[in-house]
Amino acid sequence: MTPPKYDLHLLGWHSFQQLCMAVASTVLGQTVETFLEGNDGGRDGGFKGTWSPHPNEVYAGEFVIQCKFTSRRDHNLTLSDVNGELEKVRRLVAKGKCDVYVLMTNAGWTGDSNLKIRLAFEDAGAKHVLLLGSTWICEKIQLNSDLRMNVPRLYGLGDLSQILDERRYKQTKALLTELPDLSKLVVTGTYRKALQALQQHGFVLLVGEPAAGKTTIASLMAMCAMDKWGSLVLKLERPEQIRDHWNTEEASQFVWVDDAFGAMQYEADLVMEWNRILPALTTMIRGGHRIVLTSRDYIYNSARRDLKKTAFPLMEESQVVIDVKELTSQEKSEILYNHVKLGNQPQRVRTILKEFLPAVAAHSRFAPETARRLGSVEFTKALKIDQKNIDEFVAKQERWLVETMQGMDDESQAALALLYMKHGAIESPVSLSSGEMQTIERLGGSQAGCIRALESLRGSFLQMADTADGRFWRYKHPTIGDAFALILAQSPEHLQIFVDGTPIERLMELVTCGNAGVQNATILPSSMFAEIANRCCEYVAGEGDMERTRRGRLYSFLQRRTNDVFLDIYSKTDGKLHSSLVRDFAINLFTRSSDLALRLLRQGLLPESAREAISTKIRDFVFDHDELGHIYDNEMQEFFTSHEREDFYSDVQKHVLPDLDRVRKSLQESYCYENDPDNHFSDFIDELEGIYAAFPEWPGIEDVVDTQRRRVDDWVSEVSQERYEEPAVGRSDLIRPSATGGGRNIFDDVDL
Repeated sequence: MTPPKYDLHLLGWHSFQQLCMAVASTVLGQTVETFLEGNDGGRDGGFKGTWSPHPNEVYAGEFVIQCKFTSRRDHNLTLSDVNGELEKVRRLVAKGKCDVYVLMTNAGWTGDSNLKIRLAFEDAGAKHVLLLGSTWICEKIQLNSDLRMNVPRLYGLGDLSQILDERRYKQTKALLTELPDLSKLVVTGTYRKALQALQQHGFVLLVGEPAAGKTTIASLMAMCAMDKWGSLVLKLERPEQIRDHWNTEEASQFVWVDDAFGAMQYEADLVMEWNRILPALTTMIRGGHRIVLTSRDYIYNSARRDLKKTAFPLMEESQVVIDVKELTSQEKSEILYNHVKLGNQPQRVRTILKEFLPAVAAHSRFAPETARRLGSVEFTKALKIDQKNIDEFVAKQERWLVETMQGMDDESQAALALLYMKHGAIESPVSLSSGEMQTIERLGGSQAGCIRALESLRGSFLQMADTADGRFWRYKHPTIGDAFALILAQSPEHLQIFVDGTPIERLMELVTCGNAGVQNATILPSSMFAEIANRCCEYVAGEGDMERTRRGRLYSFLQRRTNDVFLDIYSKTDGKLHSSLVRDFAINLFTRSSDLALRLLRQGLLPESAREAISTKIRDFVFDHDELGHIYDNEMQEFFTSHEREDFYSDVQKHVLPDLDRVRKSLQESYCYENDPDNHFSDFIDELEGIYAAFPEWPGIEDVVDTQRRRVDDWVSEVSQERYEEPAVGRSDLIRPSATGGGRNIFDDVDL
């Protein structure tokens, strides 16, 4: 069998030292102390104890671990390479601090060099000398999945076919087409927290600023899941795909949904879909599957008020918030080092950049994406390398990116515009509609030129991604889409071309009519309102299920993405708006009709006939369908006149409260043993407590609520005992981070 080989020469001296300490801790089974660079006294690490690498072979006492890194591939170590360590060993031996000297290196050696090095350190006083070279280190990496999990950058430095079975290797090759370059990745404290949450709960929600590294961390966990647990990885686009791809016969699946609630802006429809599938997630996790979601922080803040968290408490419990300001200075330096060292900048540029890199890593606006761009010639073509311009590159990265894109040729700008119009994904091979062709031509491009531009932008601004639905062109990073939105906002001519060439269904996800407070949305001026209103009205014209579905998207758009002026214009344009709102009105998590109807009511745009019909539906929801939350919902009460409200409350006390036993038993009968019994009744309990909090003066209400709560608790306890089982996920196998810091500059060899 071919010996395993990892390209350890790409690590850099600091990362190699960290790897050696992780190998020592894992393989030697010791708590290895890591000494600070510059103050190590000839020791990168050490411990006091015993190690038995083979039967009848035991080493004991004070162990000293020293690392020797070379950036030269297949370099053989000689005695001259380590002569500087001999005097340090003599001093350590004199202090009783060196019984066993362990030299770890990514180099190899000849038999003659091995003997000379060993004898030299024995002459310096070491009782035993262990030389552990690249072959030994690679073998240990190969044999230990925990080690790879803790140093996941190794996945990008070796042949994955040696550690994954054929099925998962093929899947990984497809997955890696859209993942970050694994050879550049850095293990951060946030990654450790996320992996620990995944192991403990089977679920992680990664929330953070744009470019904070959410996708990178998710990709690392995907690799670990394939390697450590043999999981089949599913990188999906929308929540409903989870049911389609969930395989109950598969022992372990890792489900990953990036930008779960919207890529650049909050998409309410996605949250509605999540609410439908949340109960199934609990069942999947209990079966041993693992789920990871990512979201930009401002998008999740909008989504969380609509998420039905009681149906899936892990959404709060297993949330890992990524704050780039919480990255340690050492982590920022490592991220920057890897991207500059392994990027495509020529050595000459890396040498010039070298003196500025410590300040870049220490900058308050530094983010992982900053490092990627600085290591790429495509993003720095116009960058003059001096302190002032480097500082502006980091501090004003959005402006710099916009200016870079504005300086592109027409074909490249047309390609980016096309990607933006198509929700950030163009299927390959590229096939354009006549409307898209016209848009490209108005931007100064052509179909052939656009396709050439896609290829030329690949790897820097764009990437080719293999998904469950096919192969797609996508942004290399979502912030590129953000920058294009800024370009549109600055150019009225481009804005009109974009509006004319984009289907109205897509426009409703990208724009706002007036400033509606949606972050990163393209704001349309009032001069376009009539045009957009007419296109929306045409979009929802029709019958049946398609019309209902389109109406739902329209309700969300009108409620969240329009100002009062546009809403007034649209309500006068669409003669069926009010009747369709009455038809679709429901106060649940799967529709926006109730929110929009309330907004129209408050603006005086809802006819009296529609208000009366809605108030009747609210009564029906409570008395015929047991929707108890309507009883204390103040917003829903706005649809009642004062007289209607008094009659409603009186009827609730007479007919609903005495009938709660029936409601509870009906819920018990609908319970599925695969689901959590406590969660099954969480809405019912919340509704009872909501009624009590709103109307504590109602006669006997406290006893009614207490009685139902007690009966639910008894039922939950009984069912839990019947279905008790051990949790599917186990304890954490993470290695604790070692001490870092010291005197040597991590960027010393960035240009070698």
